[in-house]
Amino acid sequence: MLLVLSIPAYGVTFDEYYTDDEKPNKPLYIRQGTFIRVVNLREINTFIADVGDECEFVNKYDMFIDEYLALPRNSKVYGVVEDIKEPVQGKNASIKIKVNKIITPYGDKILYPNAHIYAQNDNYIGGEKTNLAYYKKSPHYIEGWGGGVLQLTPLNIYEQGKHAQIKPGAELIVVFHKDLKIN
Repeated sequence: MLLVLSIPAYGVTFDEYYTDDEKPNKPLYIRQGTFIRVVNLREINTFIADVGDECEFVNKYDMFIDEYLALPRNSKVYGVVEDIKEPVQGKNASIKIKVNKIITPYGDKILYPNAHIYAQNDNYIGGEKTNLAYYKKSPHYIEGWGGGVLQLTPLNIYEQGKHAQIKPGAELIVVFHKDLKIN
């Protein structure tokens, strides 16, 4: 169950940014599909991580909606490991991280923003196909040619997958899945 809280105690209040005359006179929304760039602050590894472990990121740039600063840079973005797929033969491990909280440098909180760390594979980071492990060697002799040709034919046996790792300092993207009211 997802819940978006937008009451002043849990939303961005704009008190730290603007005077009363400058505050937005309409609600501001971070729209569905919006991306923000974040930097990973701690190593995340599928070998060590468990579902429910907290992850911490920091956003790199100020985000403006109209002329208003909606999300200042250096806001902390927190997430939890939502799912881990272990490595298997033919496929590397993958991890899915759900964003559950954003805290601005001024202490304002945005809870349950309905966002994930973005990856092309349904937001699973990792999960790449591994290399072929074995090939069958088939010699081919061509008439009138002095030698033969050795053809390597893949046998559909792949290497064992490896664990996924996100290093500290890695740049990632957060994508919002639903509109989020922030004031």
